[in-house]
Amino acid sequence: MGLKEKGNLLVNKRVIIQLIVGVAILLWLLQLANIGETLAAIFQINILNVISAALLFIFSSTLVALALYAPLKEANPNASIRQVIMASFGGQLLSDVTPARSGYFLTPIFINRFTGIPVEQGMTGVLATGAINAFLKAAICAVGLVYFISILPLPGTIIDSLLVGIAILLIFGSILLLLMWEKRMSKIIAKLEKIPLIGKSLHKVTEMFTNIQQQGQKIKRSLITVTLLIFMSLIVNSFALYLIFTGLFGLTTLSLLDFFLMASFASALTYIPITIAGLGVQEAGYVILLQLLLGMSLESIDPKLLAFALITRALFTGTDIIGIGPLIKVGIKAENRQKIPENSRFV
Repeated sequence: MGLKEKGNLLVNKRVIIQLIVGVAILLWLLQLANIGETLAAIFQINILNVISAALLFIFSSTLVALALYAPLKEANPNASIRQVIMASFGGQLLSDVTPARSGYFLTPIFINRFTGIPVEQGMTGVLATGAINAFLKAAICAVGLVYFISILPLPGTIIDSLLVGIAILLIFGSILLLLMWEKRMSKIIAKLEKIPLIGKSLHKVTEMFTNIQQQGQKIKRSLITVTLLIFMSLIVNSFALYLIFTGLFGLTTLSLLDFFLMASFASALTYIPITIAGLGVQEAGYVILLQLLLGMSLESIDPKLLAFALITRALFTGTDIIGIGPLIKVGIKAENRQKIPENSRFV
């Protein structure tokens, strides 16, 4: 078995383990909350609220796609907004089902296939969007954590999980910015070509990286737009959460600010790489935080709160199914990668 096959096997095993851990957490939550009562709560939700929340999630994902389009437009004025949006939905769908949402980094391939934009330009847009997304959510989470600690007896496990999520976001965002703009990074990567045996095979990687840094200088003016669009997507997500919650509970004393901070918290938890896109971890975070906000004891789980977390997961991922078209067109299986043009490979 070659090194590539061994690497793929290790990745597959890790993904399976992460999926098992996520499902185990969900089953544990269902056992604590009572499966029957949780399912009953899901079926009793106001359907109009569900439809409205789904539309808001689609709108939020579209705002993220527009945030990606902004830097691409700077680098390539001929970029098609409709095709970039579809490519972004494909990347967002992959991010919903991959550890630490890493699948979004395949978006440049979708962009290349849909629009003909070079992968280097697409990757530059993804790096810029990802970096802003990471820093913005980390900042909101940090403020939210201080706020909730001041008014709630948050368990240490939740605080630690959020701190890990914030740290990952900050590290992740910093790496993305360094890849785009730090010239010393390109020099370090260029030196890898001097490594015996593997140096020559890294030439295309170093060449692509140099091109990414050149493209990175063109998109700086778009970063304010990217920030505003991502911030707006978080606000829209908070409205969606509010509608799901009121569809289950009716009128609530919780404010939109609470749901806005929860939306950021939930996003941070998806980057913790112990499950697939935070599966189970995110749901546990929702339940615990909501129970504390509602003044409920943590000795048991309210079935409606778990229903809220499960519906939110289903709608958030389900609405990104719009991106299934790009996945089918490009192909996500390993054998399909052989069909991607030589100038489109970046992994």
